[in-house]
Amino acid sequence: MSRDKTQIQYILLAVCTYKRPNMFKNALLSVNNLKLPDDIKVEFLVVDNDSAGSAKEVVEDVQRSINLKINYVTEEKRGLSNARNRVLEEAINLGATHISMFDDDELLTENSLMAHIELYNNNENCHISSGVVLNQFPPETKNYIKNNIVFKQKTTKKTGLIKSSCASGNVFIPVCILKDNPELRFSSEFQFMGGEDGEFFSRASKLGCTIVQNSESLILEDVSKERATVKYLLNRAFYNGFSGSYLRFREDKSFFKVVPYLLKLCFVFIFDLIILIPSLLFGLTLFFNVLSMCAKTLGKIKAAFANTPLNFYSKTYGD
Repeated sequence: MSRDKTQIQYILLAVCTYKRPNMFKNALLSVNNLKLPDDIKVEFLVVDNDSAGSAKEVVEDVQRSINLKINYVTEEKRGLSNARNRVLEEAINLGATHISMFDDDELLTENSLMAHIELYNNNENCHISSGVVLNQFPPETKNYIKNNIVFKQKTTKKTGLIKSSCASGNVFIPVCILKDNPELRFSSEFQFMGGEDGEFFSRASKLGCTIVQNSESLILEDVSKERATVKYLLNRAFYNGFSGSYLRFREDKSFFKVVPYLLKLCFVFIFDLIILIPSLLFGLTLFFNVLSMCAKTLGKIKAAFANTPLNFYSKTYGD
């Protein structure tokens, strides 16, 4: 691929959505908090993964109250990978030079875009700028939910750190890498499991795209009441364990690779079970963290035997 840095001329703030009108509207309106560059064209790109176009009304409503143009399309094929691949194709078709991706439950902050632009322009190694996402909880959320390992976020990473992969929640990418590598698209294998972004950016890194940590670019993730629950914590912990192990063993399930891994996990799981009840003496935060670790380990064990991805998103959030 070409490693030349493309000049930033036209940025698309890209967001995919599916039947979450209130969160989605707040995500679009958060552009009012955003500091925009004077000499660079910036527009929205919305990909609605509902074939009925349920997000169109929200888009039309928001368009009347903001100055940024909103490019709106529907992607009839359900799934995260299909929606995100539509973002990539639309960006190419619209002639954008860069994409700044975020999710429909996230809120842009004042410097989130400018920080990406500054790092991309000032760090000669940077092809992809990977920002930070911080959780924003409902006011009544218990501390043992907020402080659970599922919601723990690494905010201490230094800007400039080179990464082998990243998420798509707050990321800035040049469109040229998509043109140079038509095969670099989100894999349909992870359509409803998730993890398609980590796998995508891992391949981009292997193709020569340098991913750089950008802790100066911060956006907020709006955690809903439905996710601020013990049930969600345990489901998410199980999924986190499963997804990591699935990617690890999807191409190689040889005996000498899987068995030592499983033996180690069994010891970890037994240890966590032993300390689970005593952990209550130190409060609910530690107890639910240990319980989440048990769920995560079970997810890892299941993935070592799995031949197909876990259908996490549709089971957790519904169709």
